[in-house]
Amino acid sequence: MRKNTLHFGSFRQYDKIFLTAEHGIDLASVSGVAFDGDTLYLVSDNTVFIYENDALKKTEFKADKLFSRKGRLFAAVGNTLGEMKNGKIEKAADFAAPVTDISFGLDGSQWVLTEEALYLLQNGSYERIVGVPDNTVCLAALDNKARYAETVYIGCTEEGLLSMKGKRRHWAELLPDITGALSRKINCIAVDGLGHLWVGSDEGLNVYDGRNYWFNGNEFYSVPDGHVNDMCFTSDGKKYFATDTGLITLIEGKISYYSFGAWLLHPTVTKLAVSENGVIAAVTPRGISLITPQYMTLAEKAAHFDALADKYYCRNEGYMVCRALRKYGDMDSGWLPNSDNDGLFTGLYCASQCFRYAVTGDEQAKKNAKRAVEAMIKLTQVTGKKGFTARATRYSHEENFGKENREEWHICENNPDCEWLGETSSDEMTGHYFAYGIYFDLVADEEEKKKIADVVKTITDHILENNFHLCDVDGVPTTWANWEPDLLNNDDRWYYEKGTNSLEILSFLKTTYHVTGEEKYNDVYKMLISKHHYAMNCMQYKCEDGHVAHIDDQLDFTNIYPLLVYTENEAEREVFKMGLHHHWQYERVERSPFFNIVYGALTDNSCDIENAAKSLAEMNLDLVRWPVFNSYRKDIVWDTEQEEMGIPAQLKYPVEYGSRVLVHYDGNPFVCDAGAEEFVNINTKKVNRTTTLPGTGADGMCAMQPYVYLLPYWMGRYYGLLGD
Repeated sequence: MRKNTLHFGSFRQYDKIFLTAEHGIDLASVSGVAFDGDTLYLVSDNTVFIYENDALKKTEFKADKLFSRKGRLFAAVGNTLGEMKNGKIEKAADFAAPVTDISFGLDGSQWVLTEEALYLLQNGSYERIVGVPDNTVCLAALDNKARYAETVYIGCTEEGLLSMKGKRRHWAELLPDITGALSRKINCIAVDGLGHLWVGSDEGLNVYDGRNYWFNGNEFYSVPDGHVNDMCFTSDGKKYFATDTGLITLIEGKISYYSFGAWLLHPTVTKLAVSENGVIAAVTPRGISLITPQYMTLAEKAAHFDALADKYYCRNEGYMVCRALRKYGDMDSGWLPNSDNDGLFTGLYCASQCFRYAVTGDEQAKKNAKRAVEAMIKLTQVTGKKGFTARATRYSHEENFGKENREEWHICENNPDCEWLGETSSDEMTGHYFAYGIYFDLVADEEEKKKIADVVKTITDHILENNFHLCDVDGVPTTWANWEPDLLNNDDRWYYEKGTNSLEILSFLKTTYHVTGEEKYNDVYKMLISKHHYAMNCMQYKCEDGHVAHIDDQLDFTNIYPLLVYTENEAEREVFKMGLHHHWQYERVERSPFFNIVYGALTDNSCDIENAAKSLAEMNLDLVRWPVFNSYRKDIVWDTEQEEMGIPAQLKYPVEYGSRVLVHYDGNPFVCDAGAEEFVNINTKKVNRTTTLPGTGADGMCAMQPYVYLLPYWMGRYYGLLGD
């Protein structure tokens, strides 16, 4: 099949560091942040700190405020203003009251606001221009003499927005009742490069043209709403806003949200600074987020995740599992417990490395895939029952050895220091067959091909000998590994599994036939289609469920792949593609890179490859399952269909990957808030319909697996859907 290749190019990738009390700062007393070039300065407890070489260092300087203006760094301590020059703060002037703010007009004029008055720098000294009301907190100077004489604005927390006017200087009030101003509580103001005044208040953000026209941000998607505490504009027009519900950027005309969890330790951003290179410092009550941009390609990001997988996720013989963290968000504090499906997740990682090897010839990818396959084979060997595969193994040196459900954990007969987990499900077998076929085709030598054929044959024979079930060591069929025709077709209790499990067994049989060449497996495949309408079961194997149950979604896309790859009969393929197309169309809203790329690999249809690449680009560089807080956003749409099933409403369209609850492809990306219960009332303007859904586990104490990026990326490269 001919594929259209997307060359996505480089994109802006953000990463972050959290600066907390552990770095030696009193977070409650942080009163200012500013950049001098790319060097971050902050003030805490009247002391200036500098952040460099990944450490906060106390300086000898004293200050209570910092101002970064026009590439210059100013510091104020009480009534005295100084400027940072050559690593030292040089005194600029003393005033009659504490310094509050500094602003440069578009004509280069320099203005200083104190608690009592406004000053203008003229002929080397600051001239007092006019007094200011109490509770004046911010200043913005336009100074366009050609139109309105000197145009300077101040913002007050009680008097509202004021504009200086007249030969005899005084303040004109821009009151909400008679202008477009949103509130009398002004927190921050700034002038953009066109001379527009941006006004941040407790009621949101709006823009003023200086005469009588107001752009109300609450009515337009292109301007954030909510409680705006601070703002920062860079020389190239990019805009950054600190709000009570997160950091918001306005870049390339697009609003982006950086909220609690992946980006902030608390939703409320009180102070904000941005370097000319786009590094962001956002102050919250629980820590400072230092958010750094860099340009990456998808290939460079894949290299990052390949390294991450080797460093943090490989357990024992080579099982790839989630990483449990002992410290919030700290990968180095983590350890590797077994999962219920070590074989499934190891198989998905193995497939990624097979595709990587096929694309690049990288010997490390081959070693990774081989290690994974050997670990998976051991799961079938360790049980002592021919063809029956364990979910996981673990050893006596591991923390959870000897614990949990002792009915399903079994000590290995020949090794008392090892135990294995039974009650194996269809999920587990999906990962095995998927990986074995791909490894067989793309990596294995002749000896390995025979080894894979033997283990696949052994598993399939077990299933067939037990009337299409996995039977545990106690002789009882496991709960979910059921492919028996009579149950799937005639028992209403298997209604929701009928399509998925029919798809599974047909895929297993085709894979077995492919690697062994034994016709008997093709005969069973044909029998299930002709006598038990399993192909018809696959015409629409996905049961639409209000986007609530996602476990089978990953399984279905994993099983349809080998079924279509190994089925040569075009008429059969067209039937299976009916089910694939229906499933993909239903899940298309997720913008899943894995679902999209599987669909694109197996059909000649458009697979939204740009959305797949965009989703890969949006994934955070860490894989921590952070809490998320999205209910305040202007761009979300609620879906209430789930309420009919007694389940809380969720999002109709998932947010971007960087702000989602990070899940594998069997999890729910439609969750709005999770792990953010304490903040649900932080923005009373928005109705937060749900704070969490059961089982999301978004608490910053685990890290999901790198296959979520690596499998779709390398599969996309292998099939020519992605070019970089």
